[in-house]
Amino acid sequence: MKLLFINWAVFSILTLIFTSCSTSSITMKVLVPAQITVPTNIKKLAVANRSLPGKGEKFNNILEGVLTGEGIQVDREASFRCVDGVADVLVSSPRYTVKVPSNLDLRGTGTTEWPIPLEWNEVERICKENDADALIALEIFDSNTGIRYSTKEAKKKVGDKEVPYTEHTATMDIGIMAGWRIYNPSNQAIVDQNIFTDHKFWYGQGEKQEQALGRLPAQRSCIIEAGKFAGSQYGIRISPVWVSVSRAYYTKGVDDFETAKLKVRANQWAEAAEIWQKYVSNSDTKIAGRAAYNMALACEVDGKLDLAIDWAKKSYSEFKNKSARSYMNTLTQRQADQQKLNQQME
Repeated sequence: MKLLFINWAVFSILTLIFTSCSTSSITMKVLVPAQITVPTNIKKLAVANRSLPGKGEKFNNILEGVLTGEGIQVDREASFRCVDGVADVLVSSPRYTVKVPSNLDLRGTGTTEWPIPLEWNEVERICKENDADALIALEIFDSNTGIRYSTKEAKKKVGDKEVPYTEHTATMDIGIMAGWRIYNPSNQAIVDQNIFTDHKFWYGQGEKQEQALGRLPAQRSCIIEAGKFAGSQYGIRISPVWVSVSRAYYTKGVDDFETAKLKVRANQWAEAAEIWQKYVSNSDTKIAGRAAYNMALACEVDGKLDLAIDWAKKSYSEFKNKSARSYMNTLTQRQADQQKLNQQME
């Protein structure tokens, strides 16, 4: 079964002003495939934190927090937020249902080294108790914080005058290293085992370096926020997700294009397409190219990607509309993504 995923509930129209003044744009949300394909029989997931240190590693973790200034046990709290981050993304996906068990106490190395994989009888027990097809485990978690400084010349208003000064910027860069395993108990296979490092940034400005540093948010809260961000990034890697895309269309050339613009704003795409269709054979190739381009958009919105590509090709090949070439490439990529998405959503 062929599926095309466009989130009409959040479909919105946004008019933008371009330099050419001949186009407007729409934004809509489309479902894009996961970067990592998980077997289609896995639809119910349990997510757990196994990055915490075992008994022999606790002292080393406390010592690291003291030496790095990142605070005692801040990584512990951030790792749980990391699990929350992946779960939040997976919950919003049409592919999965998710459960984060509250009674699990899984222990790993508490370092950047992988622990030995969980025993399969343990995985099976966790999945059975939580009605899950597979277990996602966060097995490595580590944060690193760096602060760098930069300056630029700026002006400020003092009374009625603009006075030059040097603006200092402090940038806090928090990198989160997260290592994940996905356990599939049905065939006792580890579906995915990867370490990703994701960065999140915060900025503070001031007339002096000390001012800029003082305007950065608290490091602890930033590490916790970065932990959740890293979790959400892994969720995006393994799950189809909704993303916003922008599409331009022509509103100038003939008066009817302005009428079609109003139809688009009212989400009346069939009526807009009827107007554009009348001009695809216009003797003025510029107008015909624009009409064909707009027809491609109408077909994409209607879920007809093959037809959308045909119209974009016509706009570019027959009417020499240079913008249609880029749109044709975008549609071709969407078509490939759609095929991958259909496989992932079976």
